Amino acid sequence: MVLSVVIYYPPDLPMLTNKAIFAGASLALGLPMLFSFAPSVQATTLTFSGNTTGAPTWNRPNADASNVVSGLSGATAVPYNVFAFTVDTPGNYNFLSTSTTVGFNNNTFLYQGGFNPASPLNNVIIGNNNFSTTSLSGFNNVALTANVNYFFVTTGALNGNFGSYTNTITNAFPGNPTITQVPEPATILGTLAAFGFGVYSKRKMKLAQDRSLSTEDNC
Repeated sequence: MVLSVVIYYPPDLPMLTNKAIFAGASLALGLPMLFSFAPSVQATTLTFSGNTTGAPTWNRPNADASNVVSGLSGATAVPYNVFAFTVDTPGNYNFLSTSTTVGFNNNTFLYQGGFNPASPLNNVIIGNNNFSTTSLSGFNNVALTANVNYFFVTTGALNGNFGSYTNTITNAFPGNPTITQVPEPATILGTLAAFGFGVYSKRKMKLAQDRSLSTEDNC
């Protein structure tokens, strides 16, 4: 007798129907199964949302059907968002971008080690136009190295094509790696500038107070 069990993950979700197939006949079990023939698959999924409306623009690269970036497109002013991150465990990861705005044909690209929108072909490792439909874009089983900066870029297909989206990054191997967002260089520079301005303001205030005290002592 051939026994095949279809397990729906995660197994702890309520109201799921598990199916057991006995010799070609399908039997639906309305109650959660109390046994399993395979270990539970654990994974980490990082989910984030964004909107490219009013975002900076770039010359979007071209990606062929195999997700290979082959050059620059004719779309030279496409709004984009970039999400910088690292992983603490090497392995293959899956990337998916879901457009949540009607008419937004989202494209995605992944960069390793650095991202410069003025040089869109530098450091790019993979790209995708449509992932089964025009509202989905992404790529699966991308090998990532631990503790290296990666940049997941979400953009449109054409100039003036923008909208909102929800993205996910998930490991394609058993385990629970840590996927961590890292500050973008512009954010870091902005933070340093704000810090420097704060230090300058405090010093200027202290000098003014010292001068005031000196003036009072001379009176």
